[in-house]
Amino acid sequence: MKKTIMLLAGALMLMGSASAQNTAESLFKSGKAAFAAYDKDLGTMQVTPDKVDKDQMAANLLQGFADFEQALPLDSVKQLNKDGSLKKIKTKYSKDIVSIMCSHISDLLTVGDNYYQAQKNVEAANVYGKYCSLIKSPMALENKVPQPADTIMGQILFMKGLCEYNIPDDLAAFQSFDQSMKYGFTGKLFNVNTGDYKAACLARHLQTILDSKDYAKAYSLLEGAIAAEPANATYQCMLGDVYTNDSTKTGDEALNAYKKAVELNPKYPDALYRAGHGLWKKVQDYLNAHPDATNEQAAPIVVPLYEEALGYLERAKENGQSGTEAFIDNIKYGLDFLKKK
Repeated sequence: MKKTIMLLAGALMLMGSASAQNTAESLFKSGKAAFAAYDKDLGTMQVTPDKVDKDQMAANLLQGFADFEQALPLDSVKQLNKDGSLKKIKTKYSKDIVSIMCSHISDLLTVGDNYYQAQKNVEAANVYGKYCSLIKSPMALENKVPQPADTIMGQILFMKGLCEYNIPDDLAAFQSFDQSMKYGFTGKLFNVNTGDYKAACLARHLQTILDSKDYAKAYSLLEGAIAAEPANATYQCMLGDVYTNDSTKTGDEALNAYKKAVELNPKYPDALYRAGHGLWKKVQDYLNAHPDATNEQAAPIVVPLYEEALGYLERAKENGQSGTEAFIDNIKYGLDFLKKK
């Protein structure tokens, strides 16, 4: 009975191995054919670009990668001892699969650029992401696939982020722009600022978080952004906005965040406006809490706040901020009234 069970186990292992190998073989053949079709189109494109269907060309390349990525873990030939125990596992197609994949990683950039130019942002983002993943994979490193310079890697991540920004997938775009900046890509090559795109993504994403009142998540994202870029005034201004929306925070906490943003960027109109408005609101809160206060009682508290608010709001107006006039007029009227003897 024992021998029968061992033989049965050995037969089952062989069946499983044969099934997996058949699958690996079929995937290898289909993937190899897909890569060959891509290579043929690539050669044609270099001579007569108009005769190439770029969408089909991209589909062939991506199909080749998809088939090979499925084939690799299945490419195992089990060799058994006479008693049915496992002797060793060998591969049949893996060496060729890895070689072909490594030689085509850079082609993903061509496909990504074609998708981007065709405004197919989802497809472009996915292909750029695939390139970034594969080029830094152990497979590529072990096989000495040429690595892009940091600034080039940063540029590719920027393009990925730009596509995600256009989708829009703000959190993914924020992370891509963040990675791009870590590779040293500033955006000057495209006459843009990578940091501005990163901040814009976070601002849009934060709005959805604030709509759901998930303040813990908002603070977590902002803490990470501020830690990475402590001199970025935009993130300080965003922090003030979250404080303003969070009922567990005080007006002074929001005001301090806006003031910090102004310290970092003295010409930042949004932060100037919000700081001025915050000071104006402090006056309103005081007056509402002390309806019977005389001018003499109110002036020592209100006048300094009004004057500080006026300074912020006038600077906001100078830097192009709209909506300041009504507050400026209100404050000037209040100051004239309080300063009358």
